[in-house]
Amino acid sequence: MRMLMRRRTQLGAGLLWLALGSLGFAQAGSEADADIQQEWQPTTLSDKTLAKIHGGVEAYQKCLNDETRLHGNDPLDSRKVTDLILGRCDKTLTVVKQAFDGEKVPSVISDRYIKSKRSRGAQQVVKVVMGAQAARYAKDHP
Repeated sequence: MRMLMRRRTQLGAGLLWLALGSLGFAQAGSEADADIQQEWQPTTLSDKTLAKIHGGVEAYQKCLNDETRLHGNDPLDSRKVTDLILGRCDKTLTVVKQAFDGEKVPSVISDRYIKSKRSRGAQQVVKVVMGAQAARYAKDHP
Protein backbone atom coordinates (compact mmCIF):
# COMPACT_ATOMS: atom_id res chain seq x y z
CA MET A 1 0.00 0.00 0.00
CA ARG A 2 2.78 2.41 0.91
CA MET A 3 4.56 1.65 -2.34
CA LEU A 4 1.42 2.48 -4.30
CA MET A 5 0.97 5.79 -2.44
CA ARG A 6 4.60 6.73 -3.02
CA ARG A 7 4.28 6.05 -6.76
CA ARG A 8 1.11 8.15 -6.98
CA THR A 9 2.85 10.99 -5.17
CA GLN A 10 5.84 10.74 -7.48
CA LEU A 11 3.59 10.58 -10.51
CA GLY A 12 1.60 13.60 -9.30
CA ALA A 13 4.78 15.54 -8.64
CA GLY A 14 6.11 14.60 -12.08
CA LEU A 15 2.93 15.77 -13.80
CA LEU A 16 2.99 19.00 -11.81
CA TRP A 17 6.63 19.57 -12.75
CA LEU A 18 5.83 18.85 -16.41
CA ALA A 19 2.88 21.25 -16.38
CA LEU A 20 4.89 24.01 -14.73
CA GLY A 21 7.80 23.40 -17.07
CA SER A 22 5.63 23.74 -20.15
CA LEU A 23 4.17 26.98 -18.81
CA GLY A 24 7.67 28.26 -18.20
CA PHE A 25 8.66 27.59 -21.80
CA ALA A 26 5.56 29.38 -23.07
CA GLN A 27 6.35 32.38 -20.91
CA ALA A 28 9.97 32.43 -21.98
CA GLY A 29 8.90 32.74 -25.61
CA SER A 30 6.56 35.64 -24.88
CA GLU A 31 9.30 37.39 -22.87
CA ALA A 32 11.66 37.10 -25.83
CA ASP A 33 9.02 38.70 -28.06
CA ALA A 34 8.55 41.52 -25.54
CA ASP A 35 12.32 42.08 -25.41
CA ILE A 36 12.44 42.49 -29.17
CA GLN A 37 9.62 45.04 -29.12
CA GLN A 38 11.17 47.02 -26.26
CA GLU A 39 14.72 47.07 -27.52
CA TRP A 40 16.84 49.86 -26.08
CA GLN A 41 17.48 52.76 -28.43
CA PRO A 42 20.38 55.17 -27.85
CA THR A 43 19.58 58.81 -27.24
CA THR A 44 19.14 61.15 -30.16
CA LEU A 45 19.72 64.28 -28.08
CA SER A 46 22.80 66.30 -28.92
CA ASP A 47 25.63 66.77 -26.45
CA LYS A 48 24.78 70.47 -26.26
CA THR A 49 21.19 69.69 -25.27
CA LEU A 50 22.30 67.12 -22.70
CA ALA A 51 24.66 69.72 -21.22
CA LYS A 52 21.78 72.23 -21.00
CA ILE A 53 19.58 69.66 -19.28
CA HIS A 54 22.33 68.69 -16.86
CA GLY A 55 23.08 72.36 -16.14
CA GLY A 56 19.40 73.08 -15.53
CA VAL A 57 19.08 70.19 -13.10
CA GLU A 58 22.23 71.31 -11.26
CA ALA A 59 20.86 74.86 -11.04
CA TYR A 60 17.60 73.47 -9.65
CA GLN A 61 19.44 71.45 -7.00
CA LYS A 62 21.55 74.48 -6.08
CA CYS A 63 18.42 76.60 -5.75
CA LEU A 64 16.80 73.96 -3.54
CA ASN A 65 19.88 73.80 -1.34
CA ASP A 66 20.14 77.59 -1.01
CA GLU A 67 16.43 78.06 -0.28
CA THR A 68 16.43 75.18 2.20
CA ARG A 69 19.29 76.81 4.09
CA LEU A 70 17.32 80.08 4.20
CA HIS A 71 13.93 78.64 5.15
CA GLY A 72 14.77 75.31 6.78
CA ASN A 73 14.25 76.67 10.28
CA ASP A 74 11.05 78.61 9.60
CA PRO A 75 8.40 77.96 12.28
CA LEU A 76 5.73 77.19 9.65
CA ASP A 77 4.38 73.72 8.91
CA SER A 78 6.95 71.60 7.07
CA ARG A 79 4.61 71.17 4.08
CA LYS A 80 4.18 74.94 3.73
CA VAL A 81 7.92 75.51 3.96
CA THR A 82 8.51 72.82 1.34
CA ASP A 83 5.93 74.36 -0.99
CA LEU A 84 7.52 77.79 -0.50
CA ILE A 85 10.97 76.45 -1.37
CA LEU A 86 9.73 74.47 -4.38
CA GLY A 87 7.75 77.46 -5.66
CA ARG A 88 10.82 79.65 -5.61
CA CYS A 89 12.90 77.09 -7.50
CA ASP A 90 10.39 75.91 -10.11
CA LYS A 91 11.42 78.64 -12.54
CA THR A 92 14.89 77.10 -12.86
CA LEU A 93 13.36 73.99 -14.43
CA THR A 94 12.16 76.03 -17.42
CA VAL A 95 15.69 75.75 -18.86
CA VAL A 96 15.29 71.97 -18.92
CA LYS A 97 11.85 72.23 -20.53
CA GLN A 98 13.17 74.62 -23.20
CA ALA A 99 16.07 72.27 -23.96
CA PHE A 100 13.64 69.38 -24.45
CA ASP A 101 11.34 71.53 -26.58
CA GLY A 102 14.29 72.62 -28.74
CA GLU A 103 14.96 68.99 -29.63
CA LYS A 104 11.24 68.34 -30.23
CA VAL A 105 10.99 65.81 -27.41
CA PRO A 106 7.30 64.93 -26.87
CA SER A 107 5.84 66.94 -24.01
CA VAL A 108 4.67 63.77 -22.27
CA ILE A 109 8.28 62.64 -21.89
CA SER A 110 9.70 66.03 -20.92
CA ASP A 111 6.89 66.68 -18.42
CA ARG A 112 7.45 63.27 -16.84
CA TYR A 113 11.19 63.98 -16.53
CA ILE A 114 10.59 67.38 -14.95
CA LYS A 115 7.93 65.96 -12.65
CA SER A 116 10.34 63.26 -11.46
CA LYS A 117 13.06 65.84 -10.74
CA ARG A 118 10.59 68.03 -8.85
CA SER A 119 9.26 65.05 -6.90
CA ARG A 120 12.74 63.94 -5.84
CA GLY A 121 13.61 67.51 -4.92
CA ALA A 122 10.46 67.76 -2.82
CA GLN A 123 11.33 64.53 -1.01
CA GLN A 124 14.80 65.82 -0.21
CA VAL A 125 13.56 69.22 0.96
CA VAL A 126 10.77 67.88 3.17
CA LYS A 127 13.20 65.40 4.72
CA VAL A 128 15.63 68.19 5.64
CA VAL A 129 12.89 70.56 6.86
CA MET A 130 11.24 67.90 9.00
CA GLY A 131 14.61 66.91 10.42
CA ALA A 132 15.40 70.52 11.31
CA GLN A 133 12.01 70.94 12.95
CA ALA A 134 12.43 67.71 14.92
CA ALA A 135 15.88 68.79 16.08
CA ARG A 136 14.52 72.18 17.11
CA TYR A 137 11.66 70.53 19.01
CA ALA A 138 14.03 68.12 20.76
CA LYS A 139 16.25 71.02 21.78
CA ASP A 140 13.31 73.04 23.15
CA HIS A 141 11.68 70.07 24.91
CA PRO A 142 14.39 68.00 26.60
